[in-house]
Amino acid sequence: MSEWISKGQLKRLQTLYGQLTAHTFEPATREARIAWACELVGRPIASFKDLTAPEAKQLIDTVQAQLGIPETQRPKRRRPRLDRDAAQKAGTEGRRGFESNQDTMAGEAEWARIRYALDKLGWNQQQLDAWLASPHSPLKKSNPKIVTLGDANRVWWALKRMIDSRGRAK
Repeated sequence: MSEWISKGQLKRLQTLYGQLTAHTFEPATREARIAWACELVGRPIASFKDLTAPEAKQLIDTVQAQLGIPETQRPKRRRPRLDRDAAQKAGTEGRRGFESNQDTMAGEAEWARIRYALDKLGWNQQQLDAWLASPHSPLKKSNPKIVTLGDANRVWWALKRMIDSRGRAK
């Protein structure tokens, strides 16, 4: 069987169902809520906790569409949690005073974080490259390229400081 409904999905579904009943003037009773869910998932359930994660997603998407909540305002999935070693590397590689006996290559998550920062600053790739080649670059190299996790972290932390100083964090 599929994974069961998460706490976040349960909370979101209950909140959205309450908003739906307020808009449609339907009764907000537990029995009405369960009957509604049974009808949409096509099987009997005794509680929202009996839903699988895909069924909960289907119900959440249905309610959000009925309420007219645009896709851009819907909660985003959180990124997967890093394992202990990856989390330590993500937090320490590239810091001053931290020496590692092996380098980790920068991955898609690091590039996505840097692209996010560039979007916040309104920069394009050429502006990033020019900044990396400038004396203000966090990569003190003759040929500055983001290759390792340490490089990506140094660039991210510098870009994050720029975003914060310009008041564009939110």
